Amino acid sequence: MIKKFNLLFLTLFNVGKIKYAPGTFASLATCLLFLFFINYFSISTVFFATVIILLYSIFAINTSFESFQTNDPQEIVIDEVVGQLIPLLAIPIYDTLYPLPTMYYCFGSFILFRFFDIIKPFPISYIDKNTDGPFGIMFDDIVAGFFSTIVLTIILFYFGG
Repeated sequence: MIKKFNLLFLTLFNVGKIKYAPGTFASLATCLLFLFFINYFSISTVFFATVIILLYSIFAINTSFESFQTNDPQEIVIDEVVGQLIPLLAIPIYDTLYPLPTMYYCFGSFILFRFFDIIKPFPISYIDKNTDGPFGIMFDDIVAGFFSTIVLTIILFYFGG
């Protein structure tokens, strides 16, 4: 029972089993879910939910890793969820720099996160190639999320300044 739940969780309820670009679909689903939840919960609540998702993801990957056939399975998209949530959690910073509707920040976060996750500039590429196991699966997307946050903050600073 727990193994089935872990597989559903890691694949974002089978979004990871989409044949083409499952990471992009998972990031898009994350943005849409964020837009929904931010209307009902505070940013602090979403932050704590993100931490819980991250910690449970590491546990779930450890217990379900043998179900997948590669070291960084394409079906596991929970790393994209956590990575995408990082620039979304910085929306209060963006709003201070350049006030816009939340949807614009989500769009910018989505584009930048997907860019960094696909292109994998250094050190993301180094982490992706040299870190194994659940941390290897999760950490490159976390760093891509922080890169996205930094770049979007710089862009909005210069537009807002």
